[in-house]
Amino acid sequence: MTVLLTGSTGFLGTWIAKDLESRKVQWRALKVRLHQLGPAELEGVSTVIHCAGQTPRSGIRDEAFFEINAMGTRHLLEQCERARVKRLIYVSSMGVKFPSSLYAQSKLAAEESVKRCGLEWLILRPAHAYGPNEELLHLFRKLRRKRIVSVLGFGRSPMHIIYVKDCAAAIVDAALSSRSGEILNIIAPDVSELEYYRVLRKVIGAKYLIVPRSLRWARKRKGNRWIELQTTGLRIPGMPDWEFVATPLNVAMKESYLAVEST
Repeated sequence: MTVLLTGSTGFLGTWIAKDLESRKVQWRALKVRLHQLGPAELEGVSTVIHCAGQTPRSGIRDEAFFEINAMGTRHLLEQCERARVKRLIYVSSMGVKFPSSLYAQSKLAAEESVKRCGLEWLILRPAHAYGPNEELLHLFRKLRRKRIVSVLGFGRSPMHIIYVKDCAAAIVDAALSSRSGEILNIIAPDVSELEYYRVLRKVIGAKYLIVPRSLRWARKRKGNRWIELQTTGLRIPGMPDWEFVATPLNVAMKESYLAVEST
């Protein structure tokens, strides 16, 4: 089989590429933008892992989310059907549970296009992927300066996260499997907010105190929607998970810490 990977230069995409390489899977990266994709890019391709997408960041036009995530995916599907590609793995997000943002709405629109296509498909919804990148490095440095870290209530709120290395491996496993026509989460076993900050404190050698924050105070300052997101997390009742053996949080964070500190 030959795999075409979209979004190969992004944070998650680079790890998917590494995993494909380690398994000696024949693959190539999409080197044009989604709307430019044509028959030449799909020649000989049997499976597409569609990881490309516009994620929220400052300076992005509102229209870009639908142009890239929704319309770009629709164009990709049309070209795949014409080229007789057999299988497509669409990397969505668990964040679609709260479709108040244009990003989440565009990902849901893309999912609907995938479900209507004539290919064998899987929709995978990763939790928030963490690993050795600028975002985690910034968090490490911020926490080392802190004296107090507050957690909501007693710190029992779930942290719905996934180590990027595990996430990439799960996506490749899904691409190589025979499963189709399913929507699945990719998420590590639940860890509480309190446990998360305890692990980080130990890994980076910080000295901050972890103190509870009143639900009433947080609701007044952040609003009910924010409280709902924090306390219920990203899981949708009845939505199954892709099964895999997750790297323990302390091991994953230690690997990430050593990686970012060495750069």
